Formats: sequence, structure tokens, C-alpha cells
Amino acid sequence: MIEKIAKDVHDLVILVHGFSASRLVMWPLAYRLRQDGFRVRQWSYLSLFGKIDSHAARLRTFLQSELGSERRIHIVAHSMGCIVVRAALQGTAISNLGRVVMLAPPNRGSPVADFVSRFAGWLLVPTRELASRPTSYVNLLGHRLNVDVGIIAAKYDMLIPVRNTSLPYQTRHEVVAGTHNSILFSSEIGSKVSTFLRSGEFSPHEWNSP
Repeated sequence: MIEKIAKDVHDLVILVHGFSASRLVMWPLAYRLRQDGFRVRQWSYLSLFGKIDSHAARLRTFLQSELGSERRIHIVAHSMGCIVVRAALQGTAISNLGRVVMLAPPNRGSPVADFVSRFAGWLLVPTRELASRPTSYVNLLGHRLNVDVGIIAAKYDMLIPVRNTSLPYQTRHEVVAGTHNSILFSSEIGSKVSTFLRSGEFSPHEWNSP
């Protein structure tokens, strides 16, 4: 599925933030991607409240209705945003979808969500859905996405263990030095994201030919 993409093609990248965050935290990454020639739009949602399925339905409509005429789009998400993306793409054909990058995704849940949901799960619904127990929403969510999926996990992430970030169908998985949020501000990570969107690899030497 991996293919090379010419660097002069200005694909559109959609950025999706995580839990208890806003589009502001994605600006450094947005800046880096624009510097590399991509067009960027940020999609936001009220991450503290509401069910993931509700957020996913809005994102799905956005991708299909507003971006249907785009030649090619990619999605880069952080933390809970990765699960919203996964839910939005389940059983949905987005014909112009290119690649997906997940940054510190709780693909198998978060132990911190387990703790918080015991006390505030009645209000902060996503904490219940992101729990690491086998019967939580995230662990019952379907797996397969028919696109290249790159995952970057943070080695010093106190919210989501590296082992909880993987997916069976991932194209590439890489662990980098950083914390759950610091990876959003790293130029190195920005470069890896950009490279993956163009090539399906995180490192240029993996795909550049002489």
C-alpha cells in the first residue's frame, strides 16, 4: 500500500486534537506541515463531554460533505482524537483519504482514564470510553482501516503506555523520546509526520532512492 508522493503535491491535512485540549496545541505541527508544502485545516470538538460516537459522526460528515472535492486528504490526530478518527472511519468509504498518523493514541485504553472514570465518569463520558478494561468502548472498536497508518508513541508518556498505542494493522510504529504532549512541539516529530504522509515511512532513508 506504501507509495511515493511527489513533494510538489499540496495535499490537505486535517489535524484533530485530544482530550481536554483545543486546536491551539496543534498549531506548532500545523506550522511545520505548512512549511513542508501541505495545506492544513484543524477540526475541533468538545472533547471533555459527549460520546466518542457523536464526535465521530460530526467528523465523518465533515470529511464526506466539506472535503469530498479535495484530491487527497490526510489525517493527523493526537491522543483521544485518534480514537475519534478511528470511529469516524469505521465502515466508511472516504475515497480521497490518503494516510493517517496517530500521535500517542490510547488504542488499547488508558490506565489514567480508568482512575478518572471511577470518580467523574458520569460527567466526563470519554474517560469511561477510553478505559483500558477489555469491555470499554475503545477496546471493542473495530480495527481495520484500509489506509497506511503510522503510530508514534512517546517513551515517557505518563498517560498512555507504549504497549497501549499499537494496532494490529499499523503500517509503521515508532517510539520516540518525549511525553504525551511534548511530541506535539517537536520539530523532529513534525518531520516524521510529514515524511510519513508523503511516503508511508517515518524516516526519509527508508524510501528515498538515489
